[in-house]
Amino acid sequence: METHDEWVLVWWAGLCCVAAFNLFLLFLTYRMLRKRMPDMGEELKKLRKMQFNLATIYTLGCGFRAILPRGDIRRIVLVDSWISCIAIGRSVATIAELSFVAQWCLMLWEAGKNTGNKTIRLLAKLPLPTIFVAEIFSWYACTTTNYIGTVVEESLWAVAATITVAGFWLARPYYQGAQRRFLNIAIIAGIGYILYMALVDVPAYVNGWLAAEEADKAYAGIREGMKQLVGEWHYTRAYSDWEYEMIWMSLYFSVAVWMSQLIVNAPRLDQGMVKENQQA
Repeated sequence: METHDEWVLVWWAGLCCVAAFNLFLLFLTYRMLRKRMPDMGEELKKLRKMQFNLATIYTLGCGFRAILPRGDIRRIVLVDSWISCIAIGRSVATIAELSFVAQWCLMLWEAGKNTGNKTIRLLAKLPLPTIFVAEIFSWYACTTTNYIGTVVEESLWAVAATITVAGFWLARPYYQGAQRRFLNIAIIAGIGYILYMALVDVPAYVNGWLAAEEADKAYAGIREGMKQLVGEWHYTRAYSDWEYEMIWMSLYFSVAVWMSQLIVNAPRLDQGMVKENQQA
């Protein structure tokens, strides 16, 4: 085994440790939420319970994917087992990702409701259907091995993030203190994500699509592709196969999960409002 290939195993071990650590953080998130709930109204309690449930789904989904890494379109896996099949992994990813985006929507809805801003409430309805469409394109890409589906998928993720950041930006003037600091962090993180998608992620998949087109790659048909999703995968630990996945998976299965759990105990958006913006 080449030295670089050994780093893949080190990286994988790190992902597994992060997955375990995230479960511990989820437990702490739950305990913190339980301590805060007695001071909440019934509606806010229900909202934050939903946030915790969604964060739990996302944490478990990312943990599953961290322990069983795979590259969907190239059909590569790091654990040679039926549970690593692309169909299972993609299904877990779909549920987890929709749960994460639902958290964004609920946070926007909480801000829109408490500020009375109709535009924020409208924006709160948009990220989830946007990512639902993105997941359809993701499945198309996985099934046919055509990167153009991933290009559209990742572009839609950038759109959903832009919508969410816009909502947080509109909510920001209504708040002060911890609430405004939280919104500032969310806006900065969102802009960073959008820039990463626009400058790194989407171009990488565009290049993959262009390379396949130049090579006159024969894409799988839907029926053939579905069979491959269930019964075909390539076991590899080569560094060259995992080089790009090592970048995005490391961030996605750590920072994104922490953000998901942070939302659960984010500052209450029914408090901390600037006096002139407080609702009667």
